[in-house]
Amino acid sequence: MADKVMKYITMPSHWGREVRHKYYSQGSDTLAVVFPGKNYPAELPLLHYAGKNALEHGCDLLLLEYGYQSARTELKREEMGIIEEECGRALASVPGYKRLLFIGKSIGAVIAGSLAASSDSSVKAECLYLTPLRDTVPYIKRSGGTVIYGGSDPLFSEEDAAGISNLTNVALYKIDEANHSLEVGSVNESLAVLIVVNNLVHEFYRGALGS
Repeated sequence: MADKVMKYITMPSHWGREVRHKYYSQGSDTLAVVFPGKNYPAELPLLHYAGKNALEHGCDLLLLEYGYQSARTELKREEMGIIEEECGRALASVPGYKRLLFIGKSIGAVIAGSLAASSDSSVKAECLYLTPLRDTVPYIKRSGGTVIYGGSDPLFSEEDAAGISNLTNVALYKIDEANHSLEVGSVNESLAVLIVVNNLVHEFYRGALGS
């Protein structure tokens, strides 16, 4: 494996500010792509450790930034398609991978699922959905993948989970009493949950990479 090199991929965005996607290359044929949540950038714990996990498994890594985040403004629902288009352009800037692994949190799960479902590439993306939204369910049904959600998350109900619980191509994990950030009561309890989630993320990579 080559030495790890990090660079920024800078692109214009709809919001009038450039976005800076972090790209780590270490000579892999597999690219892991992190799609942040609405107010949950790639530097926060769930995605930070999912990214580090990808690097430990020898993957290259792309950490996406959304234009409205760079502009420090609010996201409007009708702008979701613009984010997806800009994420697609970022992906197109690093072609040539044999395998894609998409890690999406919240709205990032929707974008990851949509891009995985609509891709006309010969490279199929395998998806890890962290605290997905209800809008993600059709994409989960289509693409399969690993889903980790909180039992106290108001944005993904038990009915939503029931709709995908019997699918053979979906690994579904519920974190009891956890909220939309997969946090629970105390700091120590939340750190314990983070370890559990990290182990599940590790298993996602092991399965996807066949190791």
